Parts: sequence; structure tokens; C-alpha cells
Amino acid sequence: MTAALATLSAGLFAPALGEAFALRGPDGRTLAVTLARCVEHPRSTMPGSARTAFDLVLTCPADAAEGFPDGDCVLSHDALGEFGPLYAGRILPVGFPPGSAAYQVIFI
Repeated sequence: MTAALATLSAGLFAPALGEAFALRGPDGRTLAVTLARCVEHPRSTMPGSARTAFDLVLTCPADAAEGFPDGDCVLSHDALGEFGPLYAGRILPVGFPPGSAAYQVIFI
């Protein structure tokens, strides 16, 4: 399944918390990640938007993420399919175990 980004919602991803996903970067490199957080942000939602703004936080071991760039990528999941291109940026892994890397994808 490949869905238009404008149709995605937190409700699609929330049941997959803790499950394996993959980020495929512009260079073709794939990074195995786990969906660690899926949070809606009603106060950040654009007026008239058809969906509530939300973000995803994806984690992996920091050594696996070494050299994986921020930027446009494709997010994929075995059951949900592929989504993208979308922008994934590396963030500080606050609240995750030492040695973790975290990437955030924001949908507004």
C-alpha cells in the first residue's frame, strides 16, 4: 500500500508502536528502525486541515545510524506499505536508552 501523505494520520501508525520499520535514504541505504512514538499535536494543526498534526519518532542503535543522513527518505513497514518521500531528521534520543539514535518525521 502506498498512500498519499495528506491522507496519513496518527491512527494509522499508533497500532504499529514497537514494530519494525525501515527508512530508505536518497542514497539507497536502508536503516532498520522501530516506531517508538506516535503523538498527535492538535494545537499545531493548520486551520481547516483534514487531519490532526502528528509526529513519529523512530529509533535504532546509534552505531547502525552512523552516517545515515537527515533528509528525504521512504518509510516502509511490512503490513502498512511504503510512505514517502518524507523528511526524517535525526533528533536527540531523549528518554531512550544510551546508545540509541532517534529520527523524527512530522506531519502537519
